[in-house]
Amino acid sequence: MHSYVVGVYAKKHAALKAAEIEEDWRGGKYECEVLEWTLGEGLEGRKLDEKGYKVVKDLPKVNTLREGR
Repeated sequence: MHSYVVGVYAKKHAALKAAEIEEDWRGGKYECEVLEWTLGEGLEGRKLDEKGYKVVKDLPKVNTLREGR
């Protein structure tokens, strides 16, 4: 399993659209997760159970990738 960054966007709808385009372009081989971060805030100083980001579009809990890919 691996992951990669599709992009960084100022608007949530632009990130969701980029995720949709990437999933379509990859022919259903990959699924995207969209995370919302606050600019200028990192993970430093946070407790281990504090993520520091909000999940806007989560990965599915089960594998929904197309067969044969």
